[in-house]
Amino acid sequence: MTFEIKERDAAGRLCQFTTKHGNVTTPNLLPVINPNKMMVTPKEMKKRFGTDILITNSYIIYKNPELKKKALESGVHALIDFDGSIMTDSGTFQSYVYGDVHLDPIEIVQFQRDIGSDIGTILDVFGTPGQTKEVAEQGVQETIERAKKSISHKGEMLLACPVQGSVYPQLREYCARQLSALSADFFPIGGVVPLMENQRYSDLVRCILAAKQGLDPSKPVHLFGAGHPLIFSLAVALGCDFFDSSAYAKYANDGRMIFQWGTEKFDDLTELPCSCPICTKYSKEELTELDAKERTLQIALHNLYVSFTELKIIRIAISEGWLWKLVEQRASTNPFLSDALRVLREPDHLQWLEQH
Repeated sequence: MTFEIKERDAAGRLCQFTTKHGNVTTPNLLPVINPNKMMVTPKEMKKRFGTDILITNSYIIYKNPELKKKALESGVHALIDFDGSIMTDSGTFQSYVYGDVHLDPIEIVQFQRDIGSDIGTILDVFGTPGQTKEVAEQGVQETIERAKKSISHKGEMLLACPVQGSVYPQLREYCARQLSALSADFFPIGGVVPLMENQRYSDLVRCILAAKQGLDPSKPVHLFGAGHPLIFSLAVALGCDFFDSSAYAKYANDGRMIFQWGTEKFDDLTELPCSCPICTKYSKEELTELDAKERTLQIALHNLYVSFTELKIIRIAISEGWLWKLVEQRASTNPFLSDALRVLREPDHLQWLEQH
């Protein structure tokens, strides 16, 4: 792995990230690929959006005998037919959602290594916002112990060790410092999906800032589950390099279209307020007349166009020095984001940000 910083603005950075499957310019988005059901194939993503990195779930592959056999025989790149960099998740989020995931932490890391993941992820302990500090601390300690044990099993695979700690900044910073002392390669900020789902952006900002203050600044930082472009610019300005999105597909299945300011129900729109290739090709009426499966696919493609376009804007903003102006523009469309910016005026946070 190489991770070379090219440009800076605020705490954001424009970098060149390299794995054995190619170069990736950050900030960037990893579309989530479900190997059981690919709404948009990786090949199509590469053709349309220039996608050079994505994420799929090793737990889903591991639990499906047919997928597991193919992945072990041919590798994960052949399994999903993608020649770029692939990150795999471990099943931690599934354990949060379903609560019945039983995995051996070492075995799932070994599996990710054996199927040729470029970036594998340890089986960390998901910290929920409603936890007491004592319970969150137990999860942090278990995550650190699993990371220590997993390191020696990564082989040539890059290993991602998520920073946990619920909504407690001191725990987040402690977890980040402990993980940074290990031979880890990639640092996701985990356990934040519930905060984003409930628009608790002030708490999200505190979690990111605490983690960043404890992390090795030479390593990539990934904000797990941050699939909506509304928060991309703020997260980048605080030092996040990667995002992953299943939102493009989930929202499409629910008939929702992603825009820079939020989401809109397709059925509620009188016209399409967008000029992406999908919205240029189809009118609202023409999309309505498509069968449900095809309409869902076109909405998913629209969602990806909007998401990747936002990241292009952010990369230009970093290069030209107006990232913070973009953050303020985006925050002006959402009161919860505006509240989150006020967190940065707190003395400790302001001092940290001024250093960048």
